[in-house]
Amino acid sequence: MGRGGFTAVELLIVGGITFGLVGGLMFMTTDAGNRVWTRTDSQVATMAAAQRVLNRLREDLHAASLAAGVTCAPGDISFTRASDSVNIRYQLDAATSTIRRTEGAASAALAGDVSAMTFPTCANGVVRVALTTRVAPRRWPTAPHTLESQMKVQNP
Repeated sequence: MGRGGFTAVELLIVGGITFGLVGGLMFMTTDAGNRVWTRTDSQVATMAAAQRVLNRLREDLHAASLAAGVTCAPGDISFTRASDSVNIRYQLDAATSTIRRTEGAASAALAGDVSAMTFPTCANGVVRVALTTRVAPRRWPTAPHTLESQMKVQNP
């Protein structure tokens, strides 16, 4: 005897299996999206901080005195502001991966997660800076990014 249709138990079992599969796929998709968001958010924040350092350094170098000289070394640049003869220094603290700006006796941390600060060009009033940031969110490998800028000392 053939009967048509399904029993309520059969429909509940199929519905439960379908709901479980769809729920699992939604969870996996949401989790992957959250991981990408976290990594991207960390990278953007670190690169934005590095860009702010470059902008601040550019402003300071435009006000620097070329006669007093600009001294560059890997991870370190120092110069004197022309208007008030105050010494300014940007230094990479390798132990904390932080760039510090020292103006006279005051020092402040400007950016973290910086693995390198180099000066490929530092002569005749032209300074080229390369900042390499590194972001290592949990469960992801370190992602290095390099920002470069070229600046000119304006004051003789």
